[in-house]
Amino acid sequence: MTLIEAIARQEGFYLVGSRPQRNNNPGDIEFGPFAQKHGATKGDPRFAIFPSPDVGFAAMRALLNSPSYLGLTLAAALNKWAPPIENQTNSYIEHVCAWTGLTPETILTPEIIG
Repeated sequence: MTLIEAIARQEGFYLVGSRPQRNNNPGDIEFGPFAQKHGATKGDPRFAIFPSPDVGFAAMRALLNSPSYLGLTLAAALNKWAPPIENQTNSYIEHVCAWTGLTPETILTPEIIG
């Protein structure tokens, strides 16, 4: 499983009727200028609604390949993506690592992100 797919799985994208699935937003990206620049049409209200899953996945890839994430460890990136104030981030990291074979210390590079 790729990193992008693992994040989508953890966010609940593959569960029928989940908010990420309804919004074509596999990463549960918040609505705002970044999401709009990458095809989001509106929010629900907090999370972006993309026109298709492919557009949502492309937005995830673009965000993870941005200077805000590239070069971070996987653990640091997921703490930023799914902050502990509203997520069980340690479990999130454990699941993503188990599904991808990556470690928390893996450095995010374009090759890792896919």
